[in-house]
Amino acid sequence: MTRTILALTTALALLAPLEARADFHIHYPDEIDLGELEIEHNGAAQFDRMPQNSGAQSYTLEFGTGLTSWWHSELEFGFDRDPGFNEPTLATQVVTENSFLLTEPGEYFADVAMYVEYGQSLTTGKHAGPNQVTFGPLIAKDIGRTTTTINLFLTRQLGPDQTTQGLDFSYAWQTRWNLWAPLSPAVEFYGDSGVVGSSPRFSQQELLIGPVAIGSLSMYELGLGHAGKLKYELGWLFGATQSSPNGTLRWKLEVEIPF
Repeated sequence: MTRTILALTTALALLAPLEARADFHIHYPDEIDLGELEIEHNGAAQFDRMPQNSGAQSYTLEFGTGLTSWWHSELEFGFDRDPGFNEPTLATQVVTENSFLLTEPGEYFADVAMYVEYGQSLTTGKHAGPNQVTFGPLIAKDIGRTTTTINLFLTRQLGPDQTTQGLDFSYAWQTRWNLWAPLSPAVEFYGDSGVVGSSPRFSQQELLIGPVAIGSLSMYELGLGHAGKLKYELGWLFGATQSSPNGTLRWKLEVEIPF
């Protein structure tokens, strides 16, 4: 089992070619993972008809666990590549993520958690980026065989390399049809309206919409042991505004290992 864990950890690390911070994934309020080690890789690659707007990539490698029955914490390493020609892939951030479950699952109309993260920039010189704090609610609601999850975030840049002042508002939505645990369809959209109070017109905001496949398998089903789980997501997001890339491929791979 130890060799299996090491192999899976190495595979996830290789999938994240020491690059950037993937923003195109959903945070779930009830994913506490108490008593488990979570190793997660997220990635996104953007494509556009204009070469100077194509080629942006972001990757993360994350390690997390539930510290209590209501507090989940992660340490994330982020890597990015800017769009355009001959741009380098850089280690850009170290991030601490925390979500605090505010309701018992199924107790109220919706499950709610509060999400807080702090990102410390690792870049300098012409690639220097700001530190930042992000916070906001995670909301999930089951209706029949569907689960809808909404993330509403405010982000404040910090430090000498800020590119904006004030609070930036972003949002994400996922509706998943829970048809079959190994593979279920979902629809997602991700948007960023800019700094609160000075948002550009809608056509100049970022908005991406598209289908996503979501699944999970137990390690036992994979022949890799008697405990643990492999989760995966793969989607294609279409740009819905002029300021959005034409297409974004986004993926997620996560291993949960009891300890």
